[in-house]
Amino acid sequence: MKLNEKLKLIRTTHSHTQIKFSELIDIPRRTYQKYELGNAEMPTSAFLKISDRYPQYALWLVSDKVAPEIGQVAPSDDTPKMGFSGVPEELLNTAFEKTITTSISLGWLTAKPEIQFSMLSDLMRHDFVEQGGKLISQDADESENQTA
Repeated sequence: MKLNEKLKLIRTTHSHTQIKFSELIDIPRRTYQKYELGNAEMPTSAFLKISDRYPQYALWLVSDKVAPEIGQVAPSDDTPKMGFSGVPEELLNTAFEKTITTSISLGWLTAKPEIQFSMLSDLMRHDFVEQGGKLISQDADESENQTA
């Protein structure tokens, strides 16, 4: 796929007009139109602006490759898929704890005595696995390293 086709795919995937997209990436509208039509070479500075705004497409833009396990996808991909190894359970727990703590401090959540955060954590882990996520326990990770 040519670069100008990739630009259009990114723009249309996010439902932007050429005007809105050019504003988002801080490139003059006429200049962006020339890039999308393939009438002008896109300089590195413009490429970097697009990659800054849509970092998940950087690898795909330069190589036509994706690496969903590290968040590098193509706009046509529905959602990033889990990598082969999964997510360390401790990382997920820490992220959840920070999210809850921040949500409470911002007033988005109010603590209630009948709801324990461990229940929310269990629900979050269940939903994560239900959606196809894979948790790696620290014990399993250590045993894999010992056998390798």
